[in-house]
Amino acid sequence: MKILITSGGTAEPVDGVRFLTNFSTGHTGAVLARNLQQMGHQVTLLRAARAEAAPEAEERLFTDFYSLDQTLKKILACEDFDLVVQAAAVGDFAVESVQINGQNFAPDQLPKIPSGLSVRLLLKPTHKIIDRIACYARRRPVVVGFKLTNGLSQPAAQEAASRVQADWVVQNDLTDIRAGKRIFTLYRNGQKIQQIKGLDSLAQWLGALGESRL
Repeated sequence: MKILITSGGTAEPVDGVRFLTNFSTGHTGAVLARNLQQMGHQVTLLRAARAEAAPEAEERLFTDFYSLDQTLKKILACEDFDLVVQAAAVGDFAVESVQINGQNFAPDQLPKIPSGLSVRLLLKPTHKIIDRIACYARRRPVVVGFKLTNGLSQPAAQEAASRVQADWVVQNDLTDIRAGKRIFTLYRNGQKIQQIKGLDSLAQWLGALGESRL
């Protein structure tokens, strides 16, 4: 079975040396890639340049939102996958302009913003890549999206997961991660199906899920 996994966080440039990012380390995607590869599947890991690696799998890199979106589009248009796991933490905003002393600059116009200046950032929303994966693919795969929440109640987490356009949604919470717990709640069509504990068990479930469509 061919599986594509994305992992790590996008890094949106502010200038030539600074960027906006998130807490994602890419650990979840890397562990899933290693486990699924060891189970005999053919895995491609599309990871952020600063994210945890998985040398066992074929790796490709992305940096910001645009490079992730374009690389995904290219890969899915050229290769057929049975399962796509969108575990990357994709930024909801990108930097549209940087205002310094009342003058606006694009991030690529600034090698480095001098220290001591007052700076304002204008952010623009990014589209939801997960919503477009099925359209990018020349042969539709099973699409699994991840939804990270932060201290939400179960009803609120379920409502957040229901907005993700994917065949399955894996919801986990930052509070559990910080406590050293790996608890994943699986949703399908907005309904809670089951809960899985541990990345090894999640990899087993993903492997079985992808094989079910063959």
